Amino acid sequence: MTAVGSADDRTTLALASLRVTKGNPTAEEVAAIAALLTARLHLQAEAQAEQETVERVRKLPVRRPPRFIAPGAWAS
Repeated sequence: MTAVGSADDRTTLALASLRVTKGNPTAEEVAAIAALLTARLHLQAEAQAEQETVERVRKLPVRRPPRFIAPGAWAS
């Protein structure tokens, strides 16, 4: 599994989260974190969608052979 996002995005996200966890974040800091997380989730969803586009092989249902009835068994 590959990492989603660049090093700059990760650094920006880490710094913004440190500022927010210290308390009293500004609206801009909260919005920046929300935008980065949304972009990261969007990229991750696209990567998963590309992996799922590979068609899967579908197997036919198992058909059991009919029960063997010996010839003439109905008459005995």
